[in-house]
Amino acid sequence: MAQREIPGFYYDAEKGKYFRVQANHVAPQGAKYSHENVKKEKEMSRKRKRTAAHRQKRETQTVRRSKILDSASAAGIALWREQGRSSLLNSEARLYALSSQFQGYESLSLNSCESCGKRDNIHDFFLDGENDAIFMALGSRNFGRVQWLGIEREAYDVAAFRSDISSVCVSQSRTLVATAYDRTHPGNVFVAGMASNIDAADEGPPILDSPAPSYSMLGKDETALWTASPCPTGAARDIIAIGSTEGVYMMTSAGDLLQHHALKEDVRSIDWLTPNVAVGGTRSSPVYLWDARARGSSLRFKHSSGVTGVRSLHDGSRVLVSGFTSTSIYDTRMTSSPKGPHSPSPALLRLAPTKTERPSVAMDVLADAQLLATADDDNVIQLHSLKSGRLMGSLSGANPSKEKGRINRLRFVQMADGRPTIMVCQGSRLFEWSWGGDLDDEG
Repeated sequence: MAQREIPGFYYDAEKGKYFRVQANHVAPQGAKYSHENVKKEKEMSRKRKRTAAHRQKRETQTVRRSKILDSASAAGIALWREQGRSSLLNSEARLYALSSQFQGYESLSLNSCESCGKRDNIHDFFLDGENDAIFMALGSRNFGRVQWLGIEREAYDVAAFRSDISSVCVSQSRTLVATAYDRTHPGNVFVAGMASNIDAADEGPPILDSPAPSYSMLGKDETALWTASPCPTGAARDIIAIGSTEGVYMMTSAGDLLQHHALKEDVRSIDWLTPNVAVGGTRSSPVYLWDARARGSSLRFKHSSGVTGVRSLHDGSRVLVSGFTSTSIYDTRMTSSPKGPHSPSPALLRLAPTKTERPSVAMDVLADAQLLATADDDNVIQLHSLKSGRLMGSLSGANPSKEKGRINRLRFVQMADGRPTIMVCQGSRLFEWSWGGDLDDEG
């Protein structure tokens, strides 16, 4: 039975009696009721209580994966348990119907665009919905440029590099960001402020003076920049995460370097798990988290093979990781410790097996519909359910597999009418798959 605490006294459980707390110089040496020892025991007691409370809180916040879910045949069983079998099957049926109604067509060919380069390939693109225009990364091995293509198909060069362009995107503050593979003059990063809702009569791209268009040099002479990802809408600061041959760089929309998280291997794919935390993977299978506020990094998961792509599922905890031999969904609320030093981390869900020999895969997610689109090595667009992991089908219509070259970029974009649309670039062409086809086809 616990004894009542009496102020000024110390209860000795071994002797079963109270002792008056005495000053350190008065109490016998080693006495439990000395002032120093009583203070030390109280601090240890408070520390044990804090540790126990933290452990209990972590237990309540941690998702424990059942061992039965390690079986590939049990894919989706956790969702049946949470939502009910009929709910999941109905959802899968709706997703299958959505996947089967995408209709494809060629939306742009550089060969038929008078103001576009006839010998260029499209390495990346970004749809600017506010101005009804497209930014395209064009070029060859020794030269690249960012081109702005307006609604009237008038093309204007915005930036030029002395190497191939690896990525182009627009941040939440309407800042254009482009990265190049090689670190050559004038730079390997370009940033420029963009205006919104320009007048259709205006000529040229809507480049602003603030922030002024500028180039930056990141890394060493041998550094290559693979990809860039702007933080999502809602972040306190507009930060761009850049994956490279030597880890991850984080910079502001004005082009100022904030952080460098050094790694000895390439980060070819990067995304934002939350407005402040970026996630990316490496060829040797680790998946890292980088915090833009605390300059911290953490090895969070180990994938079952080298990482070829990473996408956040936009809920703050789940992340999709594709590899050379498998694709899985991980949850940061789950324990990350694998069974052995070389074993992969436990996955929340494993998708239907896919294989690739390419170091990076063109893919994107439609989070609202829980749909994943990926381009395989044969340039076929495959659609997977993010709820069950099942293959929903492949896209038909426009067949980019007949075009020379690989699909470099795949994006889900939101059209003005709200339809989900998949856009890809391959060779000198852009292809689109819109739900239900052209607007003219509707009654």
